Amino acid sequence: MDKKVPTGMMRHWRLVAVGLGGMIGLAVNICGADESRAGNKVEHFDNDPAWEGQNNRIVPKVYPTVRQDFGYSSTNFAGEGVGEMGGEVTRASEPAYYGDKIDPVTLDEKLSASGTFALSKTSAGSGMFFGFFRATQPGAGGRPIASLGLDMDCEKSGARLAVRLITAQNQSCGTFITPFIPGKFRPTPIRNDGTRYRWKLEYDPQGAQGRGRFTFSFRSLSDKPEELAAKALPADMPESHRKEALSRFPNVNEFAVDLPEGYKRQGTTFDHFGLMNMMKAGGGITIYFDDLEYAGRHQGFSQDPKWDESGNRRTYQAKDVGGAHDFGFSSTNFAGGKPGEIGGTFWRTDRWGYYADRVGPLTFQDRLEARGKVILEVGGPDSDMCFGWFHSEGNGAGAPSEAGNFLGIKVGGPTRIGHYFLPGYFVNDIVRGHPAAGPVMQPGKRYEWSLVYDPAANEGNGAMTATLGSESVTLKLKPGQKKSATDARLDRFGMFSHGPGGQIVKLYLDDLEYTMRASK
Repeated sequence: MDKKVPTGMMRHWRLVAVGLGGMIGLAVNICGADESRAGNKVEHFDNDPAWEGQNNRIVPKVYPTVRQDFGYSSTNFAGEGVGEMGGEVTRASEPAYYGDKIDPVTLDEKLSASGTFALSKTSAGSGMFFGFFRATQPGAGGRPIASLGLDMDCEKSGARLAVRLITAQNQSCGTFITPFIPGKFRPTPIRNDGTRYRWKLEYDPQGAQGRGRFTFSFRSLSDKPEELAAKALPADMPESHRKEALSRFPNVNEFAVDLPEGYKRQGTTFDHFGLMNMMKAGGGITIYFDDLEYAGRHQGFSQDPKWDESGNRRTYQAKDVGGAHDFGFSSTNFAGGKPGEIGGTFWRTDRWGYYADRVGPLTFQDRLEARGKVILEVGGPDSDMCFGWFHSEGNGAGAPSEAGNFLGIKVGGPTRIGHYFLPGYFVNDIVRGHPAAGPVMQPGKRYEWSLVYDPAANEGNGAMTATLGSESVTLKLKPGQKKSATDARLDRFGMFSHGPGGQIVKLYLDDLEYTMRASK
């Protein structure tokens, strides 16, 4: 279908979108034979259930060409002598790397690395990662999972630099090294003219009262390093913003980041050191590294070190294109069970899409239950999706109204957390809610899940309980909210995307059971 779908529900409801990976179709068990009775429907997706879809399979107008061409090089952009590593690195969903294989190390061990780099070309929406990483990556998630090192984000004018840790559970902490004031300005002071920079990263597992701490130092090898910040700042920048920026870079060139409680216990392991692309569709940069010290080793690249490589010397047509949803019935079995499930790729974008079964009308006065299997294959930063019961306009399009009635699961959250699995509801700006925290999904892990909405719970005000594996969270409706939702109707059960702009979620559902209303 190619009808225009209102996005008002997504804009009004800031509850993030969760992914309903598997949906409905074949085995049906309806309790009751009239519209006044609600019962359960079971769908194992052994066959395509032919659910209703809108904007869930977006075909891009153009599939861009991805070119990866990096590894050992006999040039000397970054160092004094001939020989270095680097080249052209393109941001793309498919992982590509060039790195030295090291004995697996964890966040319980001390780590250090240092070296030099030089940028010779940047483009809009480009970037790369350099440091310690795990070679096996799911792709499409932006930054590499289980990594610690330099995170570069580029425009045509140059680059920004941050240093970050991403745990094995896809939780993140770090800091910008170059000036960056959210909502005020995003300069690119790292030059793309071949200027050399020296950096050093150290990690101490006993720092921050045993939680772990990493430190980073950075300086330009230019004759006039003090010009870096000055050239980055707009001439009409407010003085207070200017002072804030200049206090960060280059006047301050040593940074420290304390790990949040529990990060060390997430099973993070690094098995390589080197260069990896950022795994989201974007542009390309040309960058080189030299004079490296890491894990007790030295590499000056006087000759080809024959490091491990994967996808770093190839040209191909991209598959994942920003904003191109690709979800619905799938013959795969990521979530478990027999082949056949629902789910796929959800982008956080204004072009809203859904895939759902007709189940209503149900109301906030009905007891609603759903359960099944779920897996989060990929969860990039700033990405969300939703699944559950929602409302259509009654025009056959299945599009939520501007008010957008919804009751279901939210999958999403801040980068430092990863992706929560939370219950939530929305009727309007007053009748809405979701917990501040709850179970966190680990990418690549299969879960049994359930959701129960009991209108009689919480002294008759209603309550929702979401369970993911062995963890549960309960959300109580506020007094009067259920009564205010008397006219709210829920006539679809399925999964949908969320906006506005952001990154990618790949989520799948299988073996679903959910409440629907019997039709005459």
